[in-house]
Amino acid sequence: MLAKNNLPTKINFKVIETDEVNAFANADKEICVYTGMLKFVQNDAELAGVIAHEIGHIVNNHVAKQNVLGTITATAIYNANMDSRLKAGANAANNLTMLKMSRTEEYEADVTGVDLMTKAGCNPLAMVSVLYKISGNYADFTSTHPSGDKRTMYIYDYITYTYPAKAKLGYTSDSYKKFMAYAGPIVKERNADPKKLASFKKKQAKLKEKRIAKLEKYKTAKQSNGWDKSLNVIKFLSE
Repeated sequence: MLAKNNLPTKINFKVIETDEVNAFANADKEICVYTGMLKFVQNDAELAGVIAHEIGHIVNNHVAKQNVLGTITATAIYNANMDSRLKAGANAANNLTMLKMSRTEEYEADVTGVDLMTKAGCNPLAMVSVLYKISGNYADFTSTHPSGDKRTMYIYDYITYTYPAKAKLGYTSDSYKKFMAYAGPIVKERNADPKKLASFKKKQAKLKEKRIAKLEKYKTAKQSNGWDKSLNVIKFLSE
C-alpha cells in the first residue's frame, strides 16, 4: 500500500499480543495492530482498511499535532498560578477540545484511508464493513471516534462520489449488509430530492478536491513536517 501510493514516510508495523480489538499510530510513525484486531477482521481487505486508516493519521500529521498541542496545553495548565478547582476546569475544557478535534481527525483519516486503499487496488468498502462492526463501541460525544452510523455513512458517501466504480462492486459481509439496510433509505431519499442531491454533490466535490490536494502535498513534502519539528523543540526545552 505504501509503495503503490508513493508515500515518502517510512512506516514500521508492530503486532501487540492482546485480545483487545484495536490499532493505532504513534509519534514514531509506527502502526501497532493488536492480535485481537487480526482475529476480528474477516479478510485481508478489512485489515487493509484498518491499516489504511492509521496511515491516514500519519499522512495528515495527526499524531505529531496532538503531541505538540497536548504538551503545550499541559505545560500551560500545570505551570499556571491557579488553585486546584481552576486547574480541574482547565483540564476538563482541554480534554473536550482535544476529543472534538480528534473526532474530526478520525473522519479525515478515514477518507485518506479510502484514497490509499483505492490506489493500492483494494476494495474501500471493506473499510465500511469493518468499521461498522467496531465503531458502534464508541460513544458519539465523549469518545475520540464518531458513532458507527455517522462515521460509516461519511465514508460510504465519499466512496460513492469519488470512486463510483468501486461503490458499484459492493462488498460481501454481514456487517456491510446491515450497513446498507441503514444507508439505503438515506441514499434513496437524497437522490429523490434535487436540492439535497445538489448539496451532497457540492459538498463531496469540495472534499474530493481537498483530499487530493492534501495527499499530493504530503507526497512532495519532506518527512519531517512542521509539527514534528515543533515537537522536537518542546522535547528539548523540557529536558
